[in-house]
Amino acid sequence: MVRAGAKAGLLGGAVLLYAAAVGMLVRLDELHLVGTQVTLGRVLLVLPPFVAAFLAVRPRVVGGRVEQPGPPAALAIGALAGGVTGAVGAGGLALVDAIGLDRVRSVFVAVSPALVETMTFGRGLGLGAAILVLGGLGLGAVGGIWRRVRHGLRRPVEVGLLTVFVLGMLQRVVPFMLDELRIERDWLYSRVTRGLTWVGAVVVLVVATAAAAYVLDRRERHGRAPLEEGRPEVRGVRRLVLAGIVVAFFAALPQLAGSIVSEIMGTVGVFLLLALGLNIVTGYAGMLHLGFSAFFLLGAYSIALLTGANLVTAFGLVAPRFSAHLDFYVALVLVVLIGAAVGALLAAPVLRLRGDYLAIVTLAFAQIAVILATSSWLQPITGGPQGLRDVTKAPLLGIGFRSAENFYYLVLVACVLAVYVSWRLAWSRTGRAWNAMREDEQVAEAMGVPTGRYKMLGFAIGGAIGAIGGAMFAVKVGTVQPGSFEIIQSITILAVVILGGLGSVPGVVLGALVLLGLPGLLTQLEEYRFLIYGASLVAIMILRPQGLIPNVRRMRELQEEERTQDAWQQIFAARQEEEAAEGATEAAS
Repeated sequence: MVRAGAKAGLLGGAVLLYAAAVGMLVRLDELHLVGTQVTLGRVLLVLPPFVAAFLAVRPRVVGGRVEQPGPPAALAIGALAGGVTGAVGAGGLALVDAIGLDRVRSVFVAVSPALVETMTFGRGLGLGAAILVLGGLGLGAVGGIWRRVRHGLRRPVEVGLLTVFVLGMLQRVVPFMLDELRIERDWLYSRVTRGLTWVGAVVVLVVATAAAAYVLDRRERHGRAPLEEGRPEVRGVRRLVLAGIVVAFFAALPQLAGSIVSEIMGTVGVFLLLALGLNIVTGYAGMLHLGFSAFFLLGAYSIALLTGANLVTAFGLVAPRFSAHLDFYVALVLVVLIGAAVGALLAAPVLRLRGDYLAIVTLAFAQIAVILATSSWLQPITGGPQGLRDVTKAPLLGIGFRSAENFYYLVLVACVLAVYVSWRLAWSRTGRAWNAMREDEQVAEAMGVPTGRYKMLGFAIGGAIGAIGGAMFAVKVGTVQPGSFEIIQSITILAVVILGGLGSVPGVVLGALVLLGLPGLLTQLEEYRFLIYGASLVAIMILRPQGLIPNVRRMRELQEEERTQDAWQQIFAARQEEEAAEGATEAAS
């Protein structure tokens, strides 16, 4: 356990130094969460020792037995992890001072006097380093003890703190909504710092903690959440009412939050469509697809060509060699059919592949799609690197959908339909066949499931939904260029699905809001978007592999795998003990 504490502390210190070296501590210090004291930069400064200690004292399986440190040991190990984290940060400051700030800045441009001021709390190097180490010890001790607090007490407080954090992050949205609703908000948000007031933060913390405690207590008493209680018919009505409330909220969002939020949510909607398509292929059917940006590109170019977009040439805008000039909604139906057909065609040569091999092949498909779009061979149709311009505004009854508010409603309708299709598929015969394939393809085939047909169906449906996302993107921006469909888009889509939860439709929605909505709302986070993606994926894979809102079946599968692994470890440990006892008996005789 001591070694685990030291390792966790070193990892926490590395995270702290990295966040400082790339400029996150200073950049995010501009965002006030609560009052003038609690900023996002300071939260990032104090989190590493606490989280390192929290992870260091988690239960471990050693020799087939689950080892859980007692409160004194948890306090000591947590303090060690936090102290090591603080010591690594102090060591980084001392190294910068020894080398010289100017020389360090020639390599790490974000290491500035403001950063040193932030990390030393304005107290100078010696006292600041001591504060880092002692503060790390204290935060680590709190983190270690916090891990040992009873789950029924710890979880509601964590929910309350997370709610305060989220409301502080949404300071550009919630105050605007309260003003539109003519609700007094000065008690909740400060007009000076734009963050939460201390009174508002305390009220939110108490209310959110109490609500979480109530839900958790009902779940522990009755074995399910309040919404899941009662007869199946009653639960179904509750779900429909909840879904209606959610849809109504999102429908009213442009009027409540303004054009900036509508613009961001339009982008979220486009990637949500793509993520829902990928969720069918990867989450439901278990086929790892790394080239979903190919369907993104296919949908965008298809809708542009079918609705009469123009090429950019040296002589101005000209019509491409193929241009259909169809109505947008007729063309959208054709785009769905094209996406499904191409998905099925791409699935045909890879029916025998699975796992890493399938991922590599699909990645190659995405690269081939971009190369074809930029090739001179197809330039008279696709426009080459310049792409296509003047994509339709998708007019309906004289209303165009290029503006942020109007486009939001167009993509909202598409997302609602895609969510409904995904939900119905999950509980259909097709969904059960995909689940069987995901569990064990060979066993599913032996049980009579035509895996080849269902693979092609998964690729076709996922490709159709992904193509709709591409079509919506083309309408939103009005132009189609190959640079918008690079492999990084596939990684973004996959990150949304994994963060939310493989096979979970609510999880995919939440993943899109978290990964794409929050960085869009907070300009301080925009330049660290891909860093956040990577860190989120690593954290989810280690701490919560089932995702933020896991699929129930997927969560049960992971829990069963963990129980099976623990059982085998216990059997192995028992055999080792028996062999050791026999060896000792033989030696004694």
